[in-house]
Amino acid sequence: MNKTLRFSLLSLLMLLCMGVGAQTTVKFDFTGDEAYGMKLLSGSTSEYNADPYTCEEGDVTLTLNGRTRWWKASKGNELRFYKESAMLFSVPAGMVITNVTLDAKTPGNFTSAVGTYADGVWTGAAAEVTISTTITESNTPVSTISVTYQDSDEPVKSDPQLAFSESTVSASLGAEFTAPTLTKATTAAPAYSSSNEDVATVDATTGAVTLVTAGTTVITATVEETEEYAAGSASYTLTVTAPVLDEVSVPYSESFSDGIGSFTIDDVSLGDGITYVWKHDDSYHHMKASAYAGRNVSAESWLVSPWINIPSADTTFVSFDHCINKYFGDVTTEATVMVMEEGGEWTQCEIAYPELGTGNWSDFLTTVVPLTGYSGKKVKVGFKYVSTDEHAGTWEVRNFAVSVTNPTGIAGVEADAEEGELVIYNLAGQRLAQPQKGLNIINGKKVIVK
Repeated sequence: MNKTLRFSLLSLLMLLCMGVGAQTTVKFDFTGDEAYGMKLLSGSTSEYNADPYTCEEGDVTLTLNGRTRWWKASKGNELRFYKESAMLFSVPAGMVITNVTLDAKTPGNFTSAVGTYADGVWTGAAAEVTISTTITESNTPVSTISVTYQDSDEPVKSDPQLAFSESTVSASLGAEFTAPTLTKATTAAPAYSSSNEDVATVDATTGAVTLVTAGTTVITATVEETEEYAAGSASYTLTVTAPVLDEVSVPYSESFSDGIGSFTIDDVSLGDGITYVWKHDDSYHHMKASAYAGRNVSAESWLVSPWINIPSADTTFVSFDHCINKYFGDVTTEATVMVMEEGGEWTQCEIAYPELGTGNWSDFLTTVVPLTGYSGKKVKVGFKYVSTDEHAGTWEVRNFAVSVTNPTGIAGVEADAEEGELVIYNLAGQRLAQPQKGLNIINGKKVIVK
């Protein structure tokens, strides 16, 4: 057999093995730094994408009709659809689309006149598929869109109908966790994977999950194509949290990055029109207190630590980052840090406050509070927020920590001053031109300025 003939036969065998007309899946991704030449928008704007706007992936053309925007969101960029907007998917002659899957915040805000659409998934067999919005106000965002297509003269395989019993679940470290149940119509065996194995691992065959640390991961089950069924996948989002503790030892920290941790919220009083003051900010990963709800509302609410066992040391330090906006009346009485030993009363601590400058918001300031006099005792630390009908500021807190080491090193400041000169620092270790209200370090000594 000559070389050319051998090569031709090999090529034919490769094509047969690949399966001419097999299904192909492409993904339109709007989460990155570029999205099909669109202009990235944010803030107050009246701009939209050109109508219509065309995007292409593989053999699939996506035409956006109506009002759409590529938007800079806090958790990643997204494509936003507004009232009476729609997406048209099309493939060349001789091909049909069999599946469109939307990774959408609210998949129920879409519908299709052809095929079957439910919960973000369209199935059918069509050369053109239009999925329209049903919203009457606001918008609905989409992160990615996956489209599966094939040759039209090939039989359309059945949907494998993969689905988990829950789409979002949570688990606590140290507690037993049972994964959502997977159902399917296909005979293909699923293969499981975790998008973030630092948070949780999953057995590729059984789907059993092992929790590793606090965070979020996506668990996905994937099946291959069979003679009767198409390939497919299903996912659920797993959020792993640290266990809630009533009592902790030093060193202890709570970043508030993923939630409230072992802290608790005590709403002493909530005025009309509000149901909370302290809440976790999922976008910026900190705790936030505000009693503004279209108007200033009188309220008092505390963010309180678990009991902290203070070691027998010279001094233990509490540190945290915080920032404020300009809408407080007197921030030194409306946003305070309190400490209480077991069996005692709450006592206010002297803390440094961020400077507002000329804007509405300050930067975050790292503040250190020495827990003097609590050696060998058990204490709680509370962030007390107060508002009135006249003033309702916003207070943001993150990176709370208790340790026997001063994180700013300010306790070791030595005055390097000429005779008569004042060397002044705040608790964040910043050099000051003059003393500020609160606790200052002046020529190496702690001085409280009223």
